[in-house]
Amino acid sequence: MRKTLLIALSLTLTIAMVKAQAPATIRLTDVTLMHEMRETGIPEDKAIINDRSVSFQWPLLADLKTQDSELKALAAQAALKKADKTKLRYKIRWSQDATFKKGTMQAETRWPFFNPEQALAPGTWHWQFGYIINGATKWAPVQQFTVNKNPAMFCPPALKTVLTKLPKVHPRVYMDKSDWDNLIKRSQGSADRKTYITRADKALATPMKSVNDINTKLAEKLTNAAQREAMMTRESRRVIDAEEGNIDVLTRAYLLTKDRRYADEALKRVKEIITWGGNKNIVGNFNEATMLSLCSTIYDTLYDLLDDATRQLLLEHIKKYGNNLFKMYNNRLENFIADNHVWQMNFRIFTMAAFTVYGELPEADAWTDYCYNLWLARFPGLNKDGAWHNGDSYFAVNFRTLIEVPYFYSTVTGFDFFSDPWYQGSVMYTMYQQPPFSKSGGNGSGHQGNLKPNSIRVGYLDALARLTGNTYAADYVRRVATTPDYHKRLITVKSGSLAWFRLQCDKPLPTGEGLTSLPMGYVFPQSGLASFMTNWDRVGSNAMFSFRSSPYGSTSHAIANQNAFNTFFGGNSLFYSSGHHIAFVDKHSMLCHRSTRAHNTILVNGMGQRIGTEGYGWIPRWYEGEKIAYMVGDASNAYGKVTSPLWLKRGELSGTQYTPEKGWDENKLDMFRRHIIQ
Repeated sequence: MRKTLLIALSLTLTIAMVKAQAPATIRLTDVTLMHEMRETGIPEDKAIINDRSVSFQWPLLADLKTQDSELKALAAQAALKKADKTKLRYKIRWSQDATFKKGTMQAETRWPFFNPEQALAPGTWHWQFGYIINGATKWAPVQQFTVNKNPAMFCPPALKTVLTKLPKVHPRVYMDKSDWDNLIKRSQGSADRKTYITRADKALATPMKSVNDINTKLAEKLTNAAQREAMMTRESRRVIDAEEGNIDVLTRAYLLTKDRRYADEALKRVKEIITWGGNKNIVGNFNEATMLSLCSTIYDTLYDLLDDATRQLLLEHIKKYGNNLFKMYNNRLENFIADNHVWQMNFRIFTMAAFTVYGELPEADAWTDYCYNLWLARFPGLNKDGAWHNGDSYFAVNFRTLIEVPYFYSTVTGFDFFSDPWYQGSVMYTMYQQPPFSKSGGNGSGHQGNLKPNSIRVGYLDALARLTGNTYAADYVRRVATTPDYHKRLITVKSGSLAWFRLQCDKPLPTGEGLTSLPMGYVFPQSGLASFMTNWDRVGSNAMFSFRSSPYGSTSHAIANQNAFNTFFGGNSLFYSSGHHIAFVDKHSMLCHRSTRAHNTILVNGMGQRIGTEGYGWIPRWYEGEKIAYMVGDASNAYGKVTSPLWLKRGELSGTQYTPEKGWDENKLDMFRRHIIQ
């Protein structure tokens, strides 16, 4: 036992040299490794493309960083005035000829990204993006990249293929009408089917909530406007999400039985809830997306039961809420580092709504174009290693999006969207960050409550095991989901339950190598995360540590814990992060949870790491062996004053002061490397 505990605690060597000592010999000089808004083009100059077909992406003019004096002046002007996003236009051209005199392909776009319809041939390519201003194109400098030959390269079809194969009848998004009877037949005896019907019967007997049930008294006590809005968002979601859950189970129960009682009650409730749209107590874009979700779900699933007036009513609300979301997203979301709510579920809802009304609502032409091509450009992950820089708890909120959107595209086109190499990395992240029967690795907002893998997490691995053939994920599922009704408790959770996917997908769990074949450690360098352990087979005697030193710094739901580690034994935490997440603008979250003092790293003269992407770390090197593992994290750039415009604004709204008294000051540190040996 003593020996195992020593392994659990590991050996940590902390090197921190203040400015009075010799200067560091290894030190990154970048102010930030990530940008809240894109500042450079992709593919980057001299990039090598090995695994995915090329997607061109570039900055909005206001965010462009360039040495070109004319473009720099235009960018400065654009930053000062608010452009009409509907009028923004760009040009892009690419060729294997550096002069663009032959073999050049060119396109004009409405958004700062473009996916060629055909995969580019192996070889050296040159590309250039331009801004159309007053009818003339101002070109950015030419960049070069190389496409390597790879027969297994991920090359999804163009949008026109998706639209050509999209069914003309309803249901067509939430299920395929031609598969309806088969769905009912194969769902017989399923625990998920039984739970849906049981919950739907309960909803039939439960009176609908009212908009007056929203608790406004909690917000009345708050003097800060930002905090009041956060409170009203939370309280209004309690009521709306509860009703969305009732309507969802009623709708699914109808699809599983064709019993009109469920359909009639679902429709009655939707007609009532859409009248709440103008109520002052309905706050937040989650609620707006929920309204869109309810209208588009009913329109698609109950289409044949609706009269013309009801169809028109639903189309009007889909148009209203869809346009509102599209206005927020286009020429912003493409370049924003991570818009949490949109990534988590709102983008999925908007995508499903767009394809639901394609051909029946003119606006859906642009919506489907935007949604599909943005998925190809930026989703499913924010980088290639499969991890989630925001942390483990908020990762789970993305599961329905990560499964349902590509599954829809796969079923429509016949192309396997889960052959995207990102998903294999995601399997590893999901398992290494929380092994079976263990507490979560402990990074990011809200991780403290993840004491054991819940059915949402296991459901995600179950889906990926079936869709990708990953046998490690299948072994994880078999070890944890040991009862037929394992998924029952969280089946209707809004963000993450994949019960409806399980009823649609009849692929079996694969067999093969299990968890004991995995290495003892795994590093996700692009996200800046790592986990190492001693025993995959007997979790009760497993010693583990998790580590973070991330290029993303402390932004979004990530926390200021560069070079921090957490240790575990038998699935329980030993040294672990403290505090809990309430909201971005909450004092406790900022000073006792996101703050460096809440984590197992160092303070410099009592001062913590800066908030924002500027407070970054990275993992320079690591080694994974059978009996020994080693890694080093570098947090030399993590400390200093908070300079992020985004977080300065949030601090101003919430009353957070980034002062020495609160734990932020000038950087007094030259170098901080933490070496860990297991």
